[in-house]
Parts: sequence; structure tokens; C-alpha cells
Amino acid sequence: MGMGGWRWGAALCCLVLAGCAGKLPRTVSLAGEERQQALERWQQLQRAQQPAAVDGDFRVRWDVLGSKGGIDAVLQMQKPTQLRFSANDPLGRPLILAVSDGSRFTFVDNREGQVYEGKTDAKFWQRYVPEAVQPADLFFYLGGQVDGRQAVGVQPARDEAGQGIWYSWRDNRSLQHHVLLDAQASRVGRHLLLDRSGAAILDVRYSGRVQGERTSNSALSWPEKIELSGEAVSGTVELHTQKIYDFAVRGAAVFHLTPPPSFTVEQVD
Repeated sequence: MGMGGWRWGAALCCLVLAGCAGKLPRTVSLAGEERQQALERWQQLQRAQQPAAVDGDFRVRWDVLGSKGGIDAVLQMQKPTQLRFSANDPLGRPLILAVSDGSRFTFVDNREGQVYEGKTDAKFWQRYVPEAVQPADLFFYLGGQVDGRQAVGVQPARDEAGQGIWYSWRDNRSLQHHVLLDAQASRVGRHLLLDRSGAAILDVRYSGRVQGERTSNSALSWPEKIELSGEAVSGTVELHTQKIYDFAVRGAAVFHLTPPPSFTVEQVD
């Protein structure tokens, strides 16, 4: 894999949301008792216990702008906006390390001895995470959760193919959300995000669940496979959960990084 391809892999390590345009779901309107039952299922989802943090090993695969590849990674995330992501070589040594507190980020390239620092609204960061995906969105999108504070005025409709119930709403940025609640289990199977023109910024599909190895709380789990596509970057990205260690909330120090003194530090915007 060439340097250009590796840089797209590195972009993935900062959670690139890549892919192609999605299509609006085909649905059948609901009324009366059926609509009320659908809204009650939605409320149950909002009340269900969900992780507020995650620490796990993942296998990341991408097909972005003609570059295909895969790499092992360690992901630690914590609500509302904290992130630590390390892409490792076959021996488990970190090649790329990124941390963010939601407002600022530090991106370390160990191969080149280079550090990039800046704000999460910088163009550098938005090369990897589209502007439409805010730092507080990442945990929800990757964890198969819905931010109830944004889901106002939710409207349910039955999936025409019988896959479950779709719930749609427009958030405070005028972005349209369509979330599919699986027919067999009360969990999110797909989250489709559209911009004002109707283009699919992000299309996330979830399958399977993995529980944490260090927790006895069987109510908590993480998607086993997360497939991402969208118009931000041409291609697709998959995150395969290899192991979830726990869902413990950690201190801020985990999401702070002091680069080695020999590395070159560049402030980016």
C-alpha cells in the first residue's frame, strides 16, 4: 500500500466517515394504535441502559478513493466528546495515535515523528470527520445509539420490507435523521443522516452485539460490526469489534497526550 493509501488509512484512524449516497427508506405510514405502539418502543429505547464509555480492540477495513486496506486499532471513547484512537502495526505498536476532548485534538504520526494539533473545527480535522458530524455525535453513531436531545418531534413509519420501524426527525442543524429500529430486537439497525438537499452525509448500519469482558452488566453491549458510508468521502469503512474490555468511565488523562520532545509539532487549522 502506497503512502497515499496509508494516509487514507490514517484518516480512517481518525474515524473517517466515508462512502456513497444512500437512498431514502421505503415506508408505510402508521396510524392509531399501531403508531402509538411504535412511539412507545421509541421511548423504551431512550430509557434503556446504554454505555457512556467504551474501551475495545477493533479491526478497521476501508475502501476509500481506490485505496483498500485494513488495520488493527484500539478505540477508547467517552461521552460527551472524548476520544482516543490508536492504529497499530502487526506487533501492536502504535503507528497513528489521535486524542481529542471534543474541542481540540492531537494527532501523532509515529512513523514520521510528526505531531499535528488544532481545534476540531479546523479543516485538518474535517478532512477526516465531516463538518456535519460534531464531536458529540461520534459516540452515538459508532455505538448505535440516538441522542434523545436531538431527536425532537420523531415520526414513526413501518419499513415496507418488514425490517422494522423507521423514526425520522430534523435536528437543530436542519439535518434529517432516519433511524431503523430492528423488528426482532429493540435496538438500532441503521442510522441515515441527510443534509438539507437530501444527500446522504452518513449511512451507518449495525449488526451483532458484543458485551464487555470486565463487566457483569449484561445490559451493556456494543455493535459487533459497524458499516459506514456517505457522501463525505467516496468509499466505505467497516469497524469490526474484536474485543470490548469494559464500559468504564475514565479520567480525562486517558484522552490527553504529551508528544515526545523529539517530535515536530505543527499547529494546523
